[in-house]
Amino acid sequence: MTTTDEMHDHHDAARRSDRWALPLAALSGTLVLVSNLGGIAVGDDGVGYRATADSLLRGDGLQYFLEHPLTVWPPLWPSLMAGLAKVTPLDPVGAAIALNTAVTVAAVVLVHRLLRRVLDDDHLVLLGTAVVALGSSTIGFGHLLMTDFAFSVVVVAVVLVLLRFRDRRDIWSLVATAALVGLSFFLRYAALYLIPIVALWLLILPPPGAETPRRFGRRVAEAGGFAVLATLAPIAWMLRNHALDGTFTGPRYPSERGPVGNAVDIVATVGKFLLPGVANGRDRLWAVVGVIAVIAAVVLGVRLLVATRLDGESVAARVLRLLGGPTGLLLLLGVGYLTYMLYVRSTTALNRLDLRLLEPAYLPLMACGLLLVDRLGALGPAWPGRGLIVARVWAGANIAAGIVAVVAFAMGNPYFDGNYSSDTFDRVRANPAVAAVPEGCRVLSNLPNALYPTMESEWSPRRTGLESNDPVDDLDRLVPTLARTPTCLVWVDEQPRYGHLWTRDQLRRRVELEPLAADGDVSVYRVLPRDP
Repeated sequence: MTTTDEMHDHHDAARRSDRWALPLAALSGTLVLVSNLGGIAVGDDGVGYRATADSLLRGDGLQYFLEHPLTVWPPLWPSLMAGLAKVTPLDPVGAAIALNTAVTVAAVVLVHRLLRRVLDDDHLVLLGTAVVALGSSTIGFGHLLMTDFAFSVVVVAVVLVLLRFRDRRDIWSLVATAALVGLSFFLRYAALYLIPIVALWLLILPPPGAETPRRFGRRVAEAGGFAVLATLAPIAWMLRNHALDGTFTGPRYPSERGPVGNAVDIVATVGKFLLPGVANGRDRLWAVVGVIAVIAAVVLGVRLLVATRLDGESVAARVLRLLGGPTGLLLLLGVGYLTYMLYVRSTTALNRLDLRLLEPAYLPLMACGLLLVDRLGALGPAWPGRGLIVARVWAGANIAAGIVAVVAFAMGNPYFDGNYSSDTFDRVRANPAVAAVPEGCRVLSNLPNALYPTMESEWSPRRTGLESNDPVDDLDRLVPTLARTPTCLVWVDEQPRYGHLWTRDQLRRRVELEPLAADGDVSVYRVLPRDP
């Protein structure tokens, strides 16, 4: 076994796991297709991607509902949906399923490539590849119209190209890394975190096989050159956004949740990483699991750090060598993303930090966990066997959960309450009351996404920003317009219920709601100014 993991390389040697990589990738893609037989899960963001793709297909450009320009999300995913729908018989939602399938196949191939690149034990490579191919995380994200998983796969590609640069020091690998980072920004704005992380790693990266650090000037030139190239496209897009609506990444609000609460969410999610897709709810329990997992990893990591020092090497030098290798790169990317999201969620209103929003940290941290198991031999002959047992149990549980998920999704499990492709929201769109909206009426709704594409509507008045305590003056701006602009309200008594919106009873205190139609959970009103 190699104790200096930063210096070994197996990527050119044939390994048993190679025979399984492509079959597992093909099987994974097939299972994702099967899981979507009952329809892909579409949340608020997913409806937005569909609406933008529809706009592109109509020739109206990057527009959201009601001709609002797209700024709050990057453009790549809806553009891919529209492009694929343009050249195939698929509609945009079908195109999203095809894209998810392609991303899944790419994930298996790239993660396998990464694991065989950094792990000695080929059995661990196979286990890790199988978990990515068949596990609950991949199946779940393959059933969801979102971009988090695609972004995670691009992060893995970034790691692979950086490891190539580490070996060869060719300028084109550095350029390719910058291009991939720029590409990932157009999937998720959070990709900006990659720029300082990669630049930092380039600053501490040692030369292959050398015992002395590289010249500081060269390191600065490499890191600086990468940072400049990687920021060109993001800056151009953010300047475009600012010209359209005065923001760089769309309208945002201050967060209602502070650093402590967000840190607890992160720790709980780290615990859920052990069994993603199944570990829903019970956040306190999973926070305890996360704390135990982190402590165990740190303790074992420190022991390995000491055990694998070279003769005469200080702990500090060993740490620096570790950080400049594959292990350090994966740790920086995983922990760096969690730290970045802690800051973002504590300053900016987002959904609570969960498996979806923290998914980009999952694959790097999973690889780190397998690396830890792979290196346990340095602690004694009994340790590899113990680690392998744990890895097998982990892999088996994840694969079993993934297979169960495939069956559940294929049979029409709604995945989450706000799945707008579920039968519940199909009935909302087909509800006869919706047809009672008069021609030419401006439409508001507490669930505008549920109405699309039957009807395009605006959000009903908000009290605050979503996941924020910052007040919003929607109602104050609405009231003066009612006398001159015919306005209707489509109210849906269905999940999800958004706490940042004025309730129907609260609206009645400021405006008149004249009933036009009602059927089941759907009610339609004409919104009129109240008599003075």
